[in-house]
Amino acid sequence: MRSRNIILIGAWMVLLWIVPRFSAGGQDTLLVVHPTADNLRLLDQLIRQGIFPVADVHLLGVYHQDETYDYEKSSAYIREKNLLNMSLTEVTGALDPDDVRRKNSCTGQFRHLFAISRGALFFGGPDIPPVLYREPVHLLTLVTDPYRHLFEVSFLYHLLVRAGDPDRDPLLASRRDYLVSGICLGMQTMHVATGGTLVQDLPTEIYGAWTAEDVLSLSPHQQHRSYRGHLWNMRGEPTSYHFHPIVVQEGSFLDFGTSGREDGPMVLSSHHQGIEQPGSAWKIAAVSVDGKVIEAIQHLLYPHVFGVQFHPEKPGLFNPASLHQDASGDSVSFEQVIRGTSSYDFHLKYWQRVAAPLVPGE
Repeated sequence: MRSRNIILIGAWMVLLWIVPRFSAGGQDTLLVVHPTADNLRLLDQLIRQGIFPVADVHLLGVYHQDETYDYEKSSAYIREKNLLNMSLTEVTGALDPDDVRRKNSCTGQFRHLFAISRGALFFGGPDIPPVLYREPVHLLTLVTDPYRHLFEVSFLYHLLVRAGDPDRDPLLASRRDYLVSGICLGMQTMHVATGGTLVQDLPTEIYGAWTAEDVLSLSPHQQHRSYRGHLWNMRGEPTSYHFHPIVVQEGSFLDFGTSGREDGPMVLSSHHQGIEQPGSAWKIAAVSVDGKVIEAIQHLLYPHVFGVQFHPEKPGLFNPASLHQDASGDSVSFEQVIRGTSSYDFHLKYWQRVAAPLVPGE
């Protein structure tokens, strides 16, 4: 009997080690929405490098059953790398454009995910269906995974609620210290979920540029992605990412000492859509040099709810060995562009800012 008890205790200890441990109230869990293998890989790299200082936080990947991405790839990555700090969970239930901003089949699961976590991170991706912000579809808008957007808009609506819906309580009303952070599409989704609209194509709608050559003739700070790949040059596919400076607003969550300067931090972007004028719940945190494109927003009520239009998560920003192809066919290093500059420090401080509500007391 004693040997049997020892075996059972040993098995239980192993189980505790393998199964992700979520503390009461979600004190050690960050939700990673759209946890593709690539997104998990980049977060793993940022954490291992100490850039995103959340080594003791569990990353719970969250996705909807009807998304087009094959999340078995993510499961395989977690298994292959033996990542005990990562796991996945699937949200089930039907969603359609008419019910994303009200109680629906996923509401109970949204509440549970909120209860077991300290924050949620929303990643970049393709265009949001314009039906979700009640606009006709621009010919350059490309929707590739509609159920991902239904899921993310609905989850963010439950977290924040749309301005003008006073009869509905946002989940964050009960925990104002909760983190909600969005990157590129993630920021746009935060805006759409709370009733905002988007500029569906920056070159044509903002700058009147209808060809790749027109965009490339603009000032570099007016180019928000690289269109060199559209020019046939027989040299492969150049990176779509483009560096440009932003102007940080004084007192914003990005104000690390460079606010108000037109030669502000250089950021890496690859997008053709953007936020129109922000709603009453939002404050602009950064803009493009010409002031025509919103580069970051933050919520007026919740101190840890913010998003950026650029891409501070790309591992190439911190790893000189990560190379990308430019228009001439040569390999370029993103890290080399900002190495030893205030822009590099800006990116380090950004990730410290994201981590702060996840590891209180640090």
